[in-house]
Amino acid sequence: MRDLTRLLKPKSIAVIGGGAWCASIISAAEQIGFDGVLHPVHPSGKQIAGRKSLPSLEAFPGPIDAAFIGVNRHATLEVVAQLRSLKAGGATCFASGFSEAAAEDAAAQRS
Repeated sequence: MRDLTRLLKPKSIAVIGGGAWCASIISAAEQIGFDGVLHPVHPSGKQIAGRKSLPSLEAFPGPIDAAFIGVNRHATLEVVAQLRSLKAGGATCFASGFSEAAAEDAAAQRS
C-alpha cells in the first residue's frame, strides 16, 4: 500500500485552477489553520483569494505534497501527468466528463 502521509498531512498545497472554486479551497485551508506553503496555480498569474497565483506547477517553490485540481477534463490529464513528474504526494481532482457522463467517451477515463 502507498504511503498517503504527504497527501493527508501536507506541508505544501497547490490549488490548480481559478475562480470561486480555487478561492474557496484556499479560504478553507486558511480557516482550518493550515500554515504550510499554499499557492494557487493559474497561467495568468492573477490574484486568487488575495494570493498571486504561480504561472505553472514548475514555479512551485519546493515539493508539492497535496494538489487540488479544478480544471476541465482535458487539462486535468495534463496536470496529473505534470504532478506525477514532479513527484507530488497526491491530488484531489474535481473534473467531470469522464465515464460518469454518458455522452463522453470512457476512453478518457482510461488515459
